[in-house]
Amino acid sequence: MSATADPRATIATTEVRGTEAQRADALHDLSVAHVELGHLDVAARLAKRGLKLTGEARFHLTLAWIDLDRGRPRQSLRHLDLATPHLRGAELTRARCLRGLHLCGSAEPRLAIAELTAVIRDLRRYGDQRWLANALVGRGIARCKASRLAAADADFSAAHTLLLALGEVGRAAMCLHNKGFVAMLAGDLPLALRRYEEAAGAGLDSAGKPEALVDRAEALLAAGLTAEARRVLAPAMELVRRCNRHVPELAVLSARCALRDGDPGPAVQLGGADVEFMLAAGKVDAVAAHRFRGSAQTRALGWLAHARRSDRRGALAACRAGIRVLDEHHGDWPRRELTGHALTLARTAREVLEWSERHRAPVSLPPNDPALARALAELRRARAFGLPVESAERDVRRLSLALAARGKPRAGVGTGLPLVSFVVHDGRMKAVTVIGGRARMRVVEDPGELVRTARLAVRAGRAVELDLLPDVEEVVVVPDGVLHDLPWAALGPRVHVLPSLSGWRGGRTGERVWVTGPRVGREAVALRKKHGGTIAKSTVDETLKALEGAGVAHIAAHGHVNEENPLFSYLELEDGPLYGYDLARIEDPPDTVVLSACESGLARAFLDAGTRAVVASVLEVPDAQVSVAMEQVHERIAHPVEAARAVAHLGFSCYGTGTRVAA
Repeated sequence: MSATADPRATIATTEVRGTEAQRADALHDLSVAHVELGHLDVAARLAKRGLKLTGEARFHLTLAWIDLDRGRPRQSLRHLDLATPHLRGAELTRARCLRGLHLCGSAEPRLAIAELTAVIRDLRRYGDQRWLANALVGRGIARCKASRLAAADADFSAAHTLLLALGEVGRAAMCLHNKGFVAMLAGDLPLALRRYEEAAGAGLDSAGKPEALVDRAEALLAAGLTAEARRVLAPAMELVRRCNRHVPELAVLSARCALRDGDPGPAVQLGGADVEFMLAAGKVDAVAAHRFRGSAQTRALGWLAHARRSDRRGALAACRAGIRVLDEHHGDWPRRELTGHALTLARTAREVLEWSERHRAPVSLPPNDPALARALAELRRARAFGLPVESAERDVRRLSLALAARGKPRAGVGTGLPLVSFVVHDGRMKAVTVIGGRARMRVVEDPGELVRTARLAVRAGRAVELDLLPDVEEVVVVPDGVLHDLPWAALGPRVHVLPSLSGWRGGRTGERVWVTGPRVGREAVALRKKHGGTIAKSTVDETLKALEGAGVAHIAAHGHVNEENPLFSYLELEDGPLYGYDLARIEDPPDTVVLSACESGLARAFLDAGTRAVVASVLEVPDAQVSVAMEQVHERIAHPVEAARAVAHLGFSCYGTGTRVAA
């Protein structure tokens, strides 16, 4: 096994002793092994000992590689100049390979591509598979810089195959990681994250490779997860400090994190390092010039800059163009910056309605995936044993990001019902009401106080009198901000509460399923005797199995809301929490769900999974009233909006499409 294939074993078993030639071989192997582990200072000391011992050109070659890795191009080239006169054949081609890798950092990547293409031809002739893989990786990097992404991906695939054949699993995994970098450049964030996960699973030890950590942090930033990106950058910075390396991308990403957190200082200091910093510095004309070239994010930023310098009509058109770029490439950031800018410019009720829909933060379930299911099981285990859950939650979040969301949002079905859509922007709540095709807009003053007033009135058994809805019998509501906590069914009309205009669905019939969590009364047993159906075992797996294809699912279990990430909200079952993420495992979700115990935060997750309607409360339901209330609900459950109205005095509302299902 070579030093590159198993560096730790090499370090553990290699001793510097014997003849001069044996000691030189040992020093060379140890130096290469430490390079693979990122211990560049140690690797350099060992290579210098070998150089002092024999003066062999191979040690100059190794030091050239180390200094190139350290970000010291001049020292690296000096070692190459000293080595080259003493090299012949394959060794000389290796030196040329290193010079080609130097050119990868130049402003003109075509020079590197041309040189490495010639080197690759010679390395194939010599049968030097390991350095052929090096050259392919270098050419892949140069092709990335030249935006020749398909060719770059092919180079990384070829290098991956070679390295696997050589038994160099860690370096082969880095090629998978590089394929993720290609996907990032192409604007396909889920594919990039998936490739990074594959690389980690294939044996990539990113602890010794700050570049891999930088790439992952950049992907997390692209997904809008600034705090998680910072957590990944921290060990990369420590690694660079310990190895005495220069990785300029670290400063750029750190400044980008600060910028996303509202601190433009570091970004402005770096100036023209990238288009995001240029935009922060107010260079809108220079950034707008990028709207037709570069990565999806760069082009989207270009359209944002163009919007900021255009008149109202041109700005709205630019925002639409930026959104199209992100939609085509599954991009996220800077989506909300574009939609927020458009909302600021929107004047008419129709414009506010259009852009408020685009501005709503999505809560999309990932598809059913075995790795995600295992990560959720680990999270449940950590919570059951009272262990810290932060690391397990990060694993779940990371894996879900690497998976494309379950299909695209459905187009809204015309309901024919009056509509009220709310949106919070620039510190103000606006309401757009559409009745009979006519739209009007108004500002809602102090929505927080309205919610408090309504909740107190419900608890006190008084009528709720709020001027939020039109004087109609039935209405569709799309809430925002604090209005998610409003007991909508208590306001008078039959209210269908949707997460967005695309949330209206048709219904179907099916069997009733009853689930009871720990420390909850036995209302489900009595209800089942009257209404029929199946009582499911209240473990996570059995509950998910029972929910498949159900007509009505009644879940009596205590809930816990996670405000920061609704998919980490959960219901307590016998063997641990059932998270919003778990609902991704349901292929055929229940038509209607009743959550009887208390507010769980999972109504939106069920709707995203495909459930038509959820009857749930925003208040804690007194135990003494649950049985009677649930009997009223199930007498009317074929028409969920009427079921919710029957128990509106307990804070229940109908989320989703509450129209009657034909028997």
